[in-house]
Amino acid sequence: MEHTNGSSLDVRHALDREVELVMSAVDLVASGGAPSTQVIGLRLTDSVIEIVRPMAEARGVLVDPMWGPDETTKDVRVHRAGTS
Repeated sequence: MEHTNGSSLDVRHALDREVELVMSAVDLVASGGAPSTQVIGLRLTDSVIEIVRPMAEARGVLVDPMWGPDETTKDVRVHRAGTS
């Protein structure tokens, strides 16, 4: 039987939630509900982008990291391909 410690389970739940949040933003933009939007305050930005990007691009939507002044990223911009 495989055991997962609490910390890795917490990370998995956080990743699932953040992927769901960004995919909701992708759905909004892909449906034409908004030309772009932002999801801010992510904890696992790089992993979320890696998971979401292929699905977003298949729908004509881009997911770009937004860099902060300390050169870390906790936010993403979701927008239609071809817009800046």
